[in-house]
Amino acid sequence: MPGVEISTIRGREEIHLLGYFCDLDNLELQALLVRTRERRRERAEQMLVRLAQLGLPLELDRVLAHSGHDRSIGRAHVAMALLEAGHVSSFDEAFHLWIGRDCPAYVERYKILPEDAIQLVRKSGGIPVLAHPYTYTRSGELKTGLDLKRWLPRLWDAGLMGVEAYYPHYPHRITRRLLALAIHYGLLITGGSDFHGKAIDNGLGSVVVPYIVWKGLERRHQLGEAELDRSMHGGRRDPRAEQPASLASSQV
Repeated sequence: MPGVEISTIRGREEIHLLGYFCDLDNLELQALLVRTRERRRERAEQMLVRLAQLGLPLELDRVLAHSGHDRSIGRAHVAMALLEAGHVSSFDEAFHLWIGRDCPAYVERYKILPEDAIQLVRKSGGIPVLAHPYTYTRSGELKTGLDLKRWLPRLWDAGLMGVEAYYPHYPHRITRRLLALAIHYGLLITGGSDFHGKAIDNGLGSVVVPYIVWKGLERRHQLGEAELDRSMHGGRRDPRAEQPASLASSQV
């Protein structure tokens, strides 16, 4: 199953979107991915300049090595290089002290709007899904979270088709909440480990995802472009007339 993860920005909020069953030969999608990879490398180089000015020099080659010499370089690879060089004592410390938002070596990422990414995934024949609306630590503490009361209606309007409800360290109540929202909005349910390398907490295949989740994705894909076109042009039930109980409170 071909897929892609696209990091998007709206204001100061970062929203990750997944695209399942995309046509990877789609020229518009490929142009975006090439542009994003180029900007990611430029961003990493700018971070290294700032870190060197702060007395934390790193070699770009080490950052590239941690990325597997992949062209899609992220802050995680800079954090791994900081840890390897002994500049920090943990992966999380790299973000909290140096390269997280509002930290001294932080550089803003290339901006892609979530609405634009959703449309691009759909134009390439894919299924756009909201990835991990929340993230939690192993001990069950909330790290990041989207205001779904605000965001789900907007993303649904833009053509969102699914939400990731199975994810590392999710408390059962969060999974249940996301399942309820998916039902209310008529969204597909997905899940995954979000594995981006061995230094990151999430192990490959560390999340159990029910088989029926895969069957739902497969079925939607098999419906093909006719179903995608129908849902993009007014064929979906508007769920906003009735507020779901799970959105009645912003408490996570």
